Amino acid sequence: MRKTLLIGMLALLFAVCAVPLQVFAYSYGDANTDEVAETYKLIDAALAGGSPNWKAAEDAYKERRSEISSHFGEPVAATLDANFQKKDAALTVANFKAVLVMNLDRRFTYALQGISDYAATKLLLAKARATFDALAPYVGDKKATVEQAFEAALESLGNPGLFGVGKKEAQPDIFKEKVNFIYGQMVPLFPYQASGSVSAAPVQTQAPATAPSAAAVDETTAHAAMERTNKTNPWVTVVVVGAVVVVGGALWFARRKKWI
Repeated sequence: MRKTLLIGMLALLFAVCAVPLQVFAYSYGDANTDEVAETYKLIDAALAGGSPNWKAAEDAYKERRSEISSHFGEPVAATLDANFQKKDAALTVANFKAVLVMNLDRRFTYALQGISDYAATKLLLAKARATFDALAPYVGDKKATVEQAFEAALESLGNPGLFGVGKKEAQPDIFKEKVNFIYGQMVPLFPYQASGSVSAAPVQTQAPATAPSAAAVDETTAHAAMERTNKTNPWVTVVVVGAVVVVGGALWFARRKKWI
């Protein structure tokens, strides 16, 4: 009984200590979803088929419009506005796919700029992957090679290890090479159409990730600052504090009973 209790307390203490420190620092939401990609899915589903549901599509778009304008420039949002006004389902969906390519660029840009922050970079890569997954059904035979590039990019981030144990150094050059490759594969597949002309997705001026051969269009704009919620996750805090109190109390009780 005493041995079992002691083992349980030590296991709980180890579990608390094993939680990566980054968990206490940031609350990012679901790492496996991207808000712009989720909005695209809603719009694509609403406009599919012979009887498009424009109200549902516009409602989804309006919730994300300010973010699209902030991240990719007001001209891009205005182009989407015009697509909705014309009720051109094919063009609206096509341009939103191009916005997803811009979103890949945004995620990669900030991943490269903050690659020394393992947790944040891994999150950005996960959100880029969620963005790609929304486009994956339309990339044809490039799907497998792009997925492999994502896996290689993740591997190149290394691992900070637990208290230095199992630490693996990051390889920024390989990471840059892989995200360059991914973006370069996606740009030609999803052209952006503005003012009646078709062109590659706007190249973001801050992006160190890529230099596609296609010339940037007039809508070229710098990314808005990457949103990062610098707040402690309250539920994680409650669990950790509670665990520490329980373990501390149990150890005090065990010592008082001279079990340890």
